[in-house]
Amino acid sequence: MAVTPSGSPAWVRTVSFSDYGGHQDKRDYGGMGAINPLTDISAAEESRLYSDVAAMVRTAPFCVALIQCNDSSPAAPTVEVIDMMTGVRTTSYEGDAAPAGFPSVARNGDGDFTITFDASYDDEYSVAGAYAPQTAEATPNMSDANQATCTISGQTVVVRVWDDAGVAVADALVTVEIH
Repeated sequence: MAVTPSGSPAWVRTVSFSDYGGHQDKRDYGGMGAINPLTDISAAEESRLYSDVAAMVRTAPFCVALIQCNDSSPAAPTVEVIDMMTGVRTTSYEGDAAPAGFPSVARNGDGDFTITFDASYDDEYSVAGAYAPQTAEATPNMSDANQATCTISGQTVVVRVWDDAGVAVADALVTVEIH
């Protein structure tokens, strides 16, 4: 029998071990533990596993994306790869033509773009959960002298990349991690 998680999706950050099938009163039948410890886990081990999974999903990033700015011939940035709690896309897409379930990305200027998320996403069990970015970190993938900042406002994350002289970096390649 498979356990279907209940409650909110992981990105809501309120999941507990009971959302994954854990129960405070789960005990080994007759105090015997696992029937075959080489292939099975005991009730105590299973409860620990559910607690560990709940802790991981509360800290896992909602989205990690590799984004290429298109500043030489101004156009929307290209999302090269994106890994979200709701899906993974390894085929690149233009930020202004985002596929369903993925964020759009708009160019603001050289090395400056805005990522816009939906207000709600569905998990694999079709359970909807509200989403709003809480923290974001950008890492330029070109040179150690480049720096990046992220500013969050509502459903958007604005990323800016500049060099050590404070000049915006054209055609920046940036990895963005958003929680």
